[in-house]
Amino acid sequence: MYWSLILLRNRDAFWDAIRDRELRWRHVLGLVFFVVIACGLYGTILAGWRSPRLTAYVAIKLPLLFLGAAMVVAVFNWMTASIAGAGLSFRVTVAVVFASMVIGCWILLGLAPVAWLFAVSTQSIFFIVILALMLWLVAVSFAARYVGKLRAHPLFERQGGIKLWFLILVIVTLQMTTCMRPMLSKPTTGWWTGQKQFFLSHFSSVL
Repeated sequence: MYWSLILLRNRDAFWDAIRDRELRWRHVLGLVFFVVIACGLYGTILAGWRSPRLTAYVAIKLPLLFLGAAMVVAVFNWMTASIAGAGLSFRVTVAVVFASMVIGCWILLGLAPVAWLFAVSTQSIFFIVILALMLWLVAVSFAARYVGKLRAHPLFERQGGIKLWFLILVIVTLQMTTCMRPMLSKPTTGWWTGQKQFFLSHFSSVL
């Protein structure tokens, strides 16, 4: 939680900790813990307490969605860093991915009152889906600005594909949303739908 606050107020201190090899796995796990709690809380608010079952589904699925996407991209980020000769450890690459997610989570928590207001005052699932997508895009834009500034830091001068892995993170997150559907509608059978589908097809059918 400490480094999550540092990322909110003083990101240079976070990079200095990486440079000075002060960032440990327990600190990285702290970032992961914050992402899980923030996503669970945001999911609870977004569900609008339509039913205890739906609220529990969203509060559990949303953290799992972001954790799965982050770990997939962390492996790709570490491989590209190694190929480019950046010499970053797997711990650092995982920290960088989750640091970008922490920035996005802070934005989502800041927008949580907006999500709560509409979630409890409308029955339209269509509107809630649009609202969730819009708020997610706002969070992504702030996280993208953060990732875009990584190249200016000496630690990442030789890091290749920074914008590429962030783009992959966005795409994987969208596909994870499709794989773990339903997210905002009441489930009929089990935790998720077994039918395979591409996220563009899924969102077009929803809209």
